[in-house]
Amino acid sequence: MGSWATCNLGLPSLSVSQTFATALAAWLIWKVARGVYNVYFHPLSRFPGPAAAKVTQWWTTYVEIFKQQSMVKVLVELHKIHGDIVRISPNELHFSRPAVYHEIYSKNARWDKPKQLYHNFDADQSSFGYLGYREAKERKDMLNPLFSRRAIVSIQCLVQEKLDLLCAALQRQCEAGKSSDLFLGFRCFAVDTITALCFARSINAIEALDFRVPIVEDMEAAMATFVMFRHFSIVKWLTLNCPPWLSVRLNLYIAGLVELQFLLAEEVVSVIASPWVLEEVEHPTIFHQLLSRGVPWQSLFDEVGALLFGGTNTVGNSLMIGTFHIIENQEIYNNLKRELLSAWPVLELKPKYEELERLPYLVTLPFPHCSSHNPHNRAPNESSLTPP
Repeated sequence: MGSWATCNLGLPSLSVSQTFATALAAWLIWKVARGVYNVYFHPLSRFPGPAAAKVTQWWTTYVEIFKQQSMVKVLVELHKIHGDIVRISPNELHFSRPAVYHEIYSKNARWDKPKQLYHNFDADQSSFGYLGYREAKERKDMLNPLFSRRAIVSIQCLVQEKLDLLCAALQRQCEAGKSSDLFLGFRCFAVDTITALCFARSINAIEALDFRVPIVEDMEAAMATFVMFRHFSIVKWLTLNCPPWLSVRLNLYIAGLVELQFLLAEEVVSVIASPWVLEEVEHPTIFHQLLSRGVPWQSLFDEVGALLFGGTNTVGNSLMIGTFHIIENQEIYNNLKRELLSAWPVLELKPKYEELERLPYLVTLPFPHCSSHNPHNRAPNESSLTPP
């Protein structure tokens, strides 16, 4: 009664090495079967693209991390070979026709965002980082009044103030016989404008010598880190959870991200501690809008980070590319200068935005055709395409 009875069913006992070998063989068989399915039976199998990209999403990792190639440039070449639609991973398509944007992101298509892409920027609780359609829309509706045409017109004095400071800085460089780095200069202009709109005070990046201010250089350095985060989530987890001093020692690119987080955290804490500062400015601020809705601290931090990164890169790049093409093309330069002089004869009497937007040549500048191949302009993944 008190003893256990054993029963031998005739099954062979496996050693640890045999168990491991069996598990490895099963895993390899599963991967091969999955690869065959992705190439021949997947819903996206009819779309052209690199053979490796059809099999596994690790193809993009190989391109961006190991070959150190820009995915944007790779996509341009792929579209030349395969046409308007290219399959760049088992569950992703990339489109080169801008008109497709309106088909994918129509009012009736309420896609959730892919976590692998949108949770790489340490802004998970922001309008950019929210994955669910409902959460993202709620935050977007909260911020939309601040970015309406009426709101933008009302803060043009703020933009003009920062633009005057940028022009003064460029003038000082010129008088000193020094060239100016417009890549950094336009980013400093964008940062000062955005921080003033967020915190009711700017960080005066434009005043920095040669436009070299830590927050701008840190943002540029952090971009390489985000690429690594997208492909290796463990790197992101280690970066955000280990002591900052260790993160900086492990990776110099991560140093920029860590420094940027400290700078943003200081600004957020300062504004929360002194909310009356937001009431002293004439223009509305993003912080005031979010604080009045009871948005928690972490979400405030994430939202500011997302707006700062998004606004600085887009504005800085647009101004840089536009300026380059205007200076490079003498005909465009002369035509634009002639139109601006007719509408703006006295330098000190600056025209309003409403006047400038009515200048026909200015608003339809004939820049050379430059297709915007955004590596994130992709179709939703297979689970999103499949009806529930």
